[in-house]
This record gives sequence, structure tokens and C-alpha cells, in this order.
Amino acid sequence: MTSRVGLLGSRPARSARGLLASLGSLWQRARHYVRAAFAPVPRHAAVQTDVSRFDIELAPASLRQEDSRALGTHLLVELYGCERGSLERVREVEHALLRAAHASRARIVSHFFHEFEPYGVSGVVVIEESHYTIHTWPEHRYAAVDLFFCSESVEAERALEVMREAFKPQRVEVMLVRRGTVHRAPG
Repeated sequence: MTSRVGLLGSRPARSARGLLASLGSLWQRARHYVRAAFAPVPRHAAVQTDVSRFDIELAPASLRQEDSRALGTHLLVELYGCERGSLERVREVEHALLRAAHASRARIVSHFFHEFEPYGVSGVVVIEESHYTIHTWPEHRYAAVDLFFCSESVEAERALEVMREAFKPQRVEVMLVRRGTVHRAPG
């Protein structure tokens, strides 16, 4: 069998055997298409992200927005080993998060809380500087709290103190994420 050279380089000449191979190849492509269309999605990131662009601190020394490197400060707070009863009902959780917002000198715009059956609470306090949110899992004695603020006047340490008093966690972990880092923003 002779080879032809074309735009794609050297390839075998077609023959009857080549026609069967082409049909086989067509079948392979059709099978691949069907599998790709109906197969479970592989576990890849939904969005490609350059992690080096994030400005993150684990166990930060300060919880304040102290510089102009970012438009906002986002604290992700993990409360482990909390008193179960303090996480079960909307009344206690709402009171604690509103007290935390007041203590941190945030200016409250609105708030909404929802109690789940048999227990657990999700809530948000919208503040002029952004928002505070909480989600509780009393059965695991755990609460996830987000404190997101865009002002140097917010004293997040005070909010955290109120939550420690209200929920009595055995362990607290905090991650600080600087949002909208100015020196890295496009444009």
C-alpha cells in the first residue's frame, strides 16, 4: 500500500480494507459521542481557577480589614463542639448573630432566619458593609459562619467573641479571604 502526503502529513492510501476501517472509526466516534453525552460528568473543577490569585490566611493574626489591598474581607468561621441547644432554634441563633453584628459596630439593614425541622437554622444579617450568615448542624454540634465586610470600622473580633459566648464552641477555626484584591483586579 502506498502512502500519500497531504496537508496532514503521511497517511495510508484508501482501499476496501480502509473503507471498513473508516466505518469502524465512524462507529468509534459515534460511540464516544454517545458516551460523552450521557455518561456521568467526570469530577473536574466546574471553573478553572488560578489559586495563586487568592489572598487567603489561615488562622489570621488580625480579623480586621486593615489595608487597602482588598475591597472586602471575608471571614469563614468554623465553630466545632458547640452546645447543641444553642444551635437548634431560630430564636437563639438569630439573637446571637444580631448581637454579634451590633457588637462589631456593623450597621444592620435587614435580617432573615429560617428554622429547619427537626432542628437547625440558616440565617443572614444584611449589613451596610455586606453580610453575616450562619448555618447550624446541631446534630454535629457545628456551625458555619461567614462574616463579610467592606469597611475598616467593622470589628469582627467582637462579633466572634459574642458567638463564642452564645454557642460555647470547643474549637474555633478562622480563614480570612481578601475579596476583590485591587492590585490583581483586571482593568
